[in-house]
Amino acid sequence: MNKCIYGGVQLAKTFFLPSLALFCILSFFPETGKAATKYNEVKVSNGGSISGAVKFVGDVPQIEMFSVNKDEEVCGHEPVPSEELIISKDKGIKNVFVYIKKIASGKSFKKQSRNFVSNQNNCRFDPHILIVPTGARVDLLNNDNVLHNLHSWSAKNRPFNQGTTFGQVLTREFKWKERIMVTCDIHSWMSSWIIIVENPYFALTDEKGKFNIDNIPAGSYELIAWQETLGRKKKKVNINANEEAEVKFEYTPKKK
Repeated sequence: MNKCIYGGVQLAKTFFLPSLALFCILSFFPETGKAATKYNEVKVSNGGSISGAVKFVGDVPQIEMFSVNKDEEVCGHEPVPSEELIISKDKGIKNVFVYIKKIASGKSFKKQSRNFVSNQNNCRFDPHILIVPTGARVDLLNNDNVLHNLHSWSAKNRPFNQGTTFGQVLTREFKWKERIMVTCDIHSWMSSWIIIVENPYFALTDEKGKFNIDNIPAGSYELIAWQETLGRKKKKVNINANEEAEVKFEYTPKKK
């Protein structure tokens, strides 16, 4: 296969050639690999906020189910639902990454002293999407009594492709802003994302598709929503002091 498929494990399965892999990543994630924007932490007085929701418009696609064809005694015997697109009964979309693009200064970025953790539990990644600041270290922990082969699909941060056994921790540092897919080469249904960010103005939508970003300096910004199978949406938003701006993103079914 020599073409890219946008979204989840299907994209990873097309990466047979290194040059094609890099082309796919840069094509689908245009911000990947761009020069870092220095972010300055300042005291924000009378900051505003953004609240909103990400909704699906149209007929909800059927959830893709993956057959468990390896290590059933640990991974289970029942088909596994895909986590690439989760839509609630009221059509809210879960796990949409919403962020302010190119904000130069603002509130303090609370960086934890301990490492972030990406677990493998019952042959699934937990969480499905992990957001960390630049320079963060992530512990990828195998909690399953089976062999996992963790494979990152990155363009700027150093990639990894390594097996881990039960209880083993694979620790990696992520220096550059990027959205990185992580899969397991042994269990084809396993996929997740590590998103490295440069500023604290981001949110991940909840089960109802809702999000909130607070303590934003007054001004005009570009707000981006990114969903791993449906792509990016953007909107201009004006933030006034001590006020809340409401933003709604809508996604429609992908054209076949």
